[in-house]
Amino acid sequence: MASPTELPPQRYPSLSRLLHWLTALLVLSTIPAGLIMVQEGISRPLQNSLFLYHKNIGPVILILVALRILVRLVKKAPPMPAHLPRAQAAAAEAVHGLLYLTLIVMAISGIVRVQAGGFPMEFWDPLIGGMVAKNEALANTAKAIHHFSRYVIIALLAAHIGAAAMHGLIKRDGIFSRMWPPV
Repeated sequence: MASPTELPPQRYPSLSRLLHWLTALLVLSTIPAGLIMVQEGISRPLQNSLFLYHKNIGPVILILVALRILVRLVKKAPPMPAHLPRAQAAAAEAVHGLLYLTLIVMAISGIVRVQAGGFPMEFWDPLIGGMVAKNEALANTAKAIHHFSRYVIIALLAAHIGAAAMHGLIKRDGIFSRMWPPV
């Protein structure tokens, strides 16, 4: 808990909070879709639906992350609360930065994998189709990057969600409320 003389932590701007939760919903839905769609033995219609969803949501996530970075450059994040130990503040900044980076890498590698593999991006083809020519070697490299990055994003999300839960449910120190949805 914050001391009686310390002000409650400042909240992020409403737009930042809205973009955060939209991104979270999409990312947390694409992870299971991505993990399930490559499993052996699932029905072809289910697999096709999951592939369709997964590959067409990636660019949306990329746009949301770009908007989040832009908003963060224009409207600085509120300062970390004074009661937060310096090591925790540094860890939070590192995890946030790595989340942004990994989300960008995941989205771009996914787009490159799909386009270089010669697969359609049904919703996005009219806008970005043909940006990457069909190239099996490039598709395989992008696939490997995307595959490896999934472990990184899952670990970062576990750290981020775990810290949020600790601050919101155990410490109840106001840090979780800084990013609570703007409703």
